[in-house]
Amino acid sequence: MTADTAYLCEAGEQGIVILSCRSLDSLAVVPEQVEGKPVTALAPYVFSAHEDHSAVPHPNAFWQSGAGRRISVQEALELPEVKGSRLEELRLPQSLRQVGAYGFYNCENLRRLELYSTTLDWGPGVFTGCSGIEAVKIHVDESRRSCLKEILAEIRQTVRVTYDGAGQARLIFPEYFEEAVENTPARILVTNTHGCGQMYRNAFVQTQIQLAEYDRLFPYVQVQEPERLVTELAIGRLKFPYCLSESHRERYMEYVRKHRTTAACQAVEGQGTEDLKWLLDQITYEREELRIVTEAANMKGNLSAVSLLMDRMGGKGEGRRRRFVL
Repeated sequence: MTADTAYLCEAGEQGIVILSCRSLDSLAVVPEQVEGKPVTALAPYVFSAHEDHSAVPHPNAFWQSGAGRRISVQEALELPEVKGSRLEELRLPQSLRQVGAYGFYNCENLRRLELYSTTLDWGPGVFTGCSGIEAVKIHVDESRRSCLKEILAEIRQTVRVTYDGAGQARLIFPEYFEEAVENTPARILVTNTHGCGQMYRNAFVQTQIQLAEYDRLFPYVQVQEPERLVTELAIGRLKFPYCLSESHRERYMEYVRKHRTTAACQAVEGQGTEDLKWLLDQITYEREELRIVTEAANMKGNLSAVSLLMDRMGGKGEGRRRRFVL
């Protein structure tokens, strides 16, 4: 039976070290255990195209299939490597403690990352060149140190974080970048920070996110970021109100009410209706607004949203659907 995923493994002092991955898929799911031992580390450059651990002598290394059995080198080499631009999504196990230096170096197509906050040892340059990461899901043990702050400091583009701890939160950390400007008369370089992403990444005490501080920054994001992103951020906090105070809830809701048409048009861009249903239950829309959103849903091919919106319009006074009874 041919394997569909294979990991090059080596026993370390604390557990199994993953040296390389091969698969038919662009999703890599690092196993929790290999032969009853926890997977505790990823080798340096493990998913980078700049170093091939399978070509370096590792006399005690072996290939393990995704189904949990040892396979031959020949069987493993039938699968393409998951490294560099081939890696698009990565899920790391709870047992993982260490990620080696430059582990995801130049994985430019890596979009989604799922991990546990207890992976604390991150080598230098792990996320160098990972400019495509847009979503992170992190399972948080709030009684222990967390790696979330460290990861966000390395990912400077806009990133959407699904926080799964004692409660759930859907957070957005906006993009920011720093620019060095020369002050010639003073012969110094002045660093200017653009975007409010740095402020959001500082909403921590030690290693734990402070959601009250995160919420306090909302006026800044309204001024510095586009309407679509601000609307998405507000809806995320309202739908998953973990540690959300009443005053901040009102501030978010006030913004969404003022930008309700934009919010609804964003909600129909996918193929689901979850966010749209939430908006229609929370906010009163005029018929003309519903018509605009219906056109947007139709253009996106979201037929479920079109049906839902038509039903809502059908219940509004003069627009009520006619019924024919034989």
